[in-house]
Amino acid sequence: MEVGICTSFAPEMSFEQAIPLIAEAGFTVTSLGGVPELAGYDGPENRRKLEKLLRQYHLSIDSVHAPFPDADRLFSLDESERQHSLDCGRLALDAAAELDGKVVVIHLIPYGIPPGEKRQQMIEQGRRSVATLADYAASRNVKLALENGQRLDYDQVLFQLLEEFQVPQVGLCYDSGHENVQGNCFQILERYGQRLLALHLHDNLGSDTHLLPFEGNIDWEAFRRAMQKLDYPGTLILESSQRSSAFQQSREFLREAKKRVEKLLP
Repeated sequence: MEVGICTSFAPEMSFEQAIPLIAEAGFTVTSLGGVPELAGYDGPENRRKLEKLLRQYHLSIDSVHAPFPDADRLFSLDESERQHSLDCGRLALDAAAELDGKVVVIHLIPYGIPPGEKRQQMIEQGRRSVATLADYAASRNVKLALENGQRLDYDQVLFQLLEEFQVPQVGLCYDSGHENVQGNCFQILERYGQRLLALHLHDNLGSDTHLLPFEGNIDWEAFRRAMQKLDYPGTLILESSQRSSAFQQSREFLREAKKRVEKLLP
């Protein structure tokens, strides 16, 4: 099993700066962050530059994060917003197909929508959106990963959609930091590990700070035990950021990231 890190490890750093540093630290796999112009998949010119850099530095792509927050309106009752988010999702799926990525990660229902008619209508819109993107993903030979969130009401929608979309092209992106915000970890991984398509590994102390493993309070030995039960063929991807880390220099941060993620190998 390989280890990798997302290109968004440093705030506002472009892919042209990030890719060489990631390779220098010894990573062989990366994941494209959710700001397309920084990640390099916003248009044909940048995708060509990105593809060239990936070849030059012998890096492969594990996954692509759909544009954030632009693609986060998949559950919107405003049809123009929903369609724009679908276009953003298609952009990420096209990029993954062109760059030999395997998976596109999307977010689901916004936080704070109370139970009631509006929420049910939004879930129905989201169901339509996921169906549309799942079909498009299949046509591009890419998979669609639904990411868990920081609140139970969000995750209940995730569980519902994973049960409804039991097709090969739809599965789970497990985010360790998001579940830890809720005060527990790895329950979702244990419940839906057989649907696992991508990992977003990072640590925290109860808020979504995207720390390196062992900088927060997550029980990473429990993660190793959970992964040992799974036949996961993918990469351990860090979605940690140096923004709140004790390691503020990019090279130092990446060297430390490589050491720490290797400790998580099952």
